[in-house]
Amino acid sequence: MRYRSGDILKVLAFLLFAGGAAYFLLGTSAGELLRTHEGRKALVERLDHLVKTAGPLGPALFIALYAVASLFAPVTPFTIAGAVIFGKFMGMFYNLAADVAGASLAFFLGRYFFHGLARSFLETKLPWLDRKVEEEGFSVIFYLRLFWFPFIVLNYAAGATRIRFRDYFLGTALGMAPAVFIVTYFVGELRDLVARYRQPSDLIAVPILAPVGLLIATFFIPAVVKRLKRSRPG
Repeated sequence: MRYRSGDILKVLAFLLFAGGAAYFLLGTSAGELLRTHEGRKALVERLDHLVKTAGPLGPALFIALYAVASLFAPVTPFTIAGAVIFGKFMGMFYNLAADVAGASLAFFLGRYFFHGLARSFLETKLPWLDRKVEEEGFSVIFYLRLFWFPFIVLNYAAGATRIRFRDYFLGTALGMAPAVFIVTYFVGELRDLVARYRQPSDLIAVPILAPVGLLIATFFIPAVVKRLKRSRPG
C-alpha cells in the first residue's frame, strides 16, 4: 500500500490546523470561553450582544459563528447560547441549522485532507467497510448521530470515506434533530423558569421534566428501529 506525497502533505497540514486549534482552546484566554463555566457564561453574553447588534442579520451571524466553531470546539456552549438568545422554539431551528452547516463544512474538509490517504487504506484493508458506507451511508450516519457519536470525529471521518454527501447530510440532519430540539427546548424552558420561579415545586413542572424524559428516550431509538427492521417480513 503506497501513499502519494500530496496526500501525506494534506494530512500534515490538517495536523498543523489541529495543533493550532488545540493551542487556541488550551493556551489562550479566548479558549477559556469554552473551557470554563465562567467563560461559557461570558460567551453567551457576547454572542447575545453580537446578535442584537447585527439586527436582521443576527441569526445568520450566529449560525456562521456556531458552524465555524464546531470545526474544532465542543458545540454544547453554542447550543445553550442559541436557546438563551432565540428562545426554545426559534433556537431549535437555528441550532440545528448551525450544527448541520458545521458538520457539512467539516465533511468537505475531511474529504479534501483525508480522502486520498483513507481511500488507499480502506480499499486494501477494509474494503467491506468502505462499501457499506457507500451503499448504506444514510443509515450509518443516522444511527451514529442518534448514539451521540463524537461530533467532530464523525464529521471529518465521514468525509474520508466514499459516502455520498446527500446521505451524510440527511443522516446528520435527521439524526441530530431529536437531541438538538430537546436540549434547546430544555435550556429555553429553564431560562423562562428563572423569570417565573416562585417556589421549589416549579422545578418539577411538566415543561421541565418532559424534555429530560424525551432526551433519555432518544438513546433507545436506535434499538427500537433495529428491532422494527428485524421484525419486518422479507
